[in-house]
Amino acid sequence: MYTIRMFGKMFKYRFLANIEYPGAYIAGIIGQWLVYGVEMMMVFLMVWNFGALAGWLPVEIVFIYTIWLMTYALAAIFTFDICISFDQWAVNGTMDEAMIRPMPPFAYLMSTNINVGYISHISLTAVALGISISHLGLVWSVWEWLWLFILLISGAVITGCIMLLCNMPAMRTRSRSPFSMLFWETRIFNMYPITIYPQSLQFIFTAVLPLGFINFYPAQVLLGRQDGLGAPVTMWLSPVVAALLVALTAFSWRRLSRGYESAGT
Repeated sequence: MYTIRMFGKMFKYRFLANIEYPGAYIAGIIGQWLVYGVEMMMVFLMVWNFGALAGWLPVEIVFIYTIWLMTYALAAIFTFDICISFDQWAVNGTMDEAMIRPMPPFAYLMSTNINVGYISHISLTAVALGISISHLGLVWSVWEWLWLFILLISGAVITGCIMLLCNMPAMRTRSRSPFSMLFWETRIFNMYPITIYPQSLQFIFTAVLPLGFINFYPAQVLLGRQDGLGAPVTMWLSPVVAALLVALTAFSWRRLSRGYESAGT
């Protein structure tokens, strides 16, 4: 409960700090809306020009795009600032500070590095998701709305864990993680259905780097589709993949932090 209260307080303080200059904060939100809104429209128009992409309609692709962006934003609120700072913290002593606080070190780092700027992404994708659901004429049961909530949480957990796993080695190397680009350069593949890629890449995004479980596979439950490797079984596996990645991330954190050596600052 103490850790949960800490998260709540830090989120509140970070939000208040951001809106201290409301003009700049609102301008930042508008800027993000423009950037991602234009990108979303470009994806729609490109697919619309061809009629469909690997059997996926333009609005269906916008649907999985919005889930991709929303899950990234939900994860990045808690993990983005940490992931870009591991190498600096290992040098300037911030990691030392986290190790001696009266709460779990990782919880301390996460609670003190919440990025509330991603509210802009979440607000944009919430609107886009509503529009795409309306245009697709989807009428969902209570269970399907529950599945939407589950897939958003599972996708956010998968995104956050992969981001952390790719960047945590910087805590030991004290320089940029050699795996950091693995996340940043491959995440854009999720903007589209992974079935447009060769089967070798589909296999990688399913069994090796499970990006497909962020949006592509679970979204098909709501769209009434069965596409991709292992369908229809893979459509339901996002919560399982999320749980496995949480366990792997916790194990990796314990191993890396156990061998951490103070910077001496």
